[in-house]
Amino acid sequence: MKILVINGSPRGERSNTLKVTNAFLDGMRTTAECDIEYLTIRNMRVEPCLGCFGCWTVSPGKCVIGDDMRGILAKMFAADLVVYSFPLFYYSLPAKLKALVERQLPTVAPFMTGQTTYLVNGGHPPRFRTHNRTLLISTCGFYPTDKSYNAVREQFKMICGDDGFDELFLGEGELFSRAPAKRRCDARLEVIKKAGAEYGRLGYITPETREQATANIFPPNMYAAMADKGWGRSLEDYRENDEEMIARVEKEGKKIETVY
Repeated sequence: MKILVINGSPRGERSNTLKVTNAFLDGMRTTAECDIEYLTIRNMRVEPCLGCFGCWTVSPGKCVIGDDMRGILAKMFAADLVVYSFPLFYYSLPAKLKALVERQLPTVAPFMTGQTTYLVNGGHPPRFRTHNRTLLISTCGFYPTDKSYNAVREQFKMICGDDGFDELFLGEGELFSRAPAKRRCDARLEVIKKAGAEYGRLGYITPETREQATANIFPPNMYAAMADKGWGRSLEDYRENDEEMIARVEKEGKKIETVY
């Protein structure tokens, strides 16, 4: 199986999510032959979409921006499995990964009239018939993760179809780089390996293993205390900049006040 891992974390190789992704792929290797290639998007030139529709009008099927995207698209089409590995940023994708997703516009057709066979949720039809699968692996700093990822899920439903992708979303992501949580996180990574082995053997993660993989690592109250302490700051450290923002807003003609 040819696997393309798109590492969308701005932290690159230091990504907490990548630790989870690597554990999953280690599990896959035990049950399936895997040829894995990694693309670290932080280190590549992926410019934002200009919204010019040049890929539909000026050079149909080819973006007018001459960066790394055309090569990335070719690798995505050539893969049997495309794995998006990313942290959740403000309930969405990190900016550069979001740019990569938007830059896939040249792979869909502008024509909607009469296109019914390949329509995905009423959008523009794809220009190529592919046989690859898409897997989203992500961590976030919240718990639980069911609601936190709603925006990401809906976006990929529009792109891939309602059942066109698989997901593995975990909360408490920052724990994977915190020494006090190492024992529990190492145990969780073993469960992630089990999930990868199932995916390689069955093509999906069983509900039992998914529940184990995505369950809270620490009880919510304990995790909240650990997360707060991990910043190394107190609320008082914010006061000076809060007061500056309040003053700026007052100059714009409105008053705000701090919540905490």
